[in-house]
Amino acid sequence: FGMAVGDIMFSLSFATYGAMLPSCLDYYVWNAQGNQATCNVSGFMTIVGSLMSSFYSCSLNIHSLAIVKYNKTDSYIQKKMEPFLHGVPIAMSLAFGFALLATQGYNNDDGINCVSPIYHPPHCIGIEDGQVREGFEIPCGRGENIPTAIIRSVGGLITFLVSPATSGVTLGMMYRHVSRQERRMGRYGEG
Repeated sequence: FGMAVGDIMFSLSFATYGAMLPSCLDYYVWNAQGNQATCNVSGFMTIVGSLMSSFYSCSLNIHSLAIVKYNKTDSYIQKKMEPFLHGVPIAMSLAFGFALLATQGYNNDDGINCVSPIYHPPHCIGIEDGQVREGFEIPCGRGENIPTAIIRSVGGLITFLVSPATSGVTLGMMYRHVSRQERRMGRYGEG
């Protein structure tokens, strides 16, 4: 269920096709009709949805490993493991989402969503960071700060390194366990 919620959040963030982008960007992004608040919502949904799906994938692999290799009972899994298998993906994805919100980490990415760490649309060329060009509302260079960079780096590390490694290790452990079982059963004419 949690993975589906993450997938739905991620998909809905793209469903508006640019309508949530700040309207001042309509000169180069089609359908931009929002403001910075709607951009924040879109970026939050994208980040939280994608991280939640990734983290829930790891939880499903750990759940399967507990059953296949460690032969844990349903009651053990339900009482001891499930709170963590649900709590960690939800808490981690929301923590990253809110941390980026607090550090102005959701900005237009020159596309249909607000997941860029730094706000640098074409009208900001030649303008110093923190300055607002006449006729626009959002300061150029918004989001360019150390906390946002750290949060993005840690989030990227977890998403693109830790999650696949967790999945690979758990799946490898299950494969190895099942292979050994099949070899043992093969000695007795089974399998």
